[in-house]
Amino acid sequence: MFSILKDIFWPLAEAACSFPCPSCRSAFPKDGRSSLCDECMKKINFPSPPLCPGCGGALDNVLELCSECLRADARPWKKAVSLFNMEGQGRILIHRLKYHNTPELARPLGFLAAEALRKAELDIDFIVPTPLHWTRQWRRGFNQAELICQMISEGSGIPVSRLLRRVKRTKAQARLNKEQRKKNLIGAFSAKKEEICKNSSILLVDDVMTTGSTLAAATDALLESGAREVYVLALARR
Repeated sequence: MFSILKDIFWPLAEAACSFPCPSCRSAFPKDGRSSLCDECMKKINFPSPPLCPGCGGALDNVLELCSECLRADARPWKKAVSLFNMEGQGRILIHRLKYHNTPELARPLGFLAAEALRKAELDIDFIVPTPLHWTRQWRRGFNQAELICQMISEGSGIPVSRLLRRVKRTKAQARLNKEQRKKNLIGAFSAKKEEICKNSSILLVDDVMTTGSTLAAATDALLESGAREVYVLALARR
């Protein structure tokens, strides 16, 4: 009788103490709320090595940089890491995090980012989120890059420092072309704590890299304030 009751109620008790996948809400991840379930992970399009150091995406030629980075302006950062391509399930996760009030997705995405950072073997002093203008953060209720940084820090032990501020309220980058994006971000960022920036190796984090204009403008602000080098990490590469 005990064996029968255990077979009935033990799975229910385990499920009650577990956290459903924050993406599909149906399956249960093996690592609890720190990860996505296996089925959701299979649907994400991760770039295959070798990877481009300019954007973190798949290298599509025999040169050092991918064709997109070769056509782009010079990257001010030392190396880029991207988790997945901005399509399919990856795009759904980013949109749910940013536009559908699902900040809990920052936890599994942040731990994926921490694992990607570990594999990249970068020497980092501080993790810095790309800031939102205060009006945009007030409307959204959170800065997704900041949440991701907190989870990366929890998974890697590297401290988070909010070294940047957004001093200019810009138009949404998604609605602009390449040249408009660059002009839109002129003077958008400044460093708050220059004494911490000096001679530091910094990881700059954002959710999406498209042309790289936002990350380039933020990187320039950190370098102008004395940072020794800047690496960038984006959840998704468009």
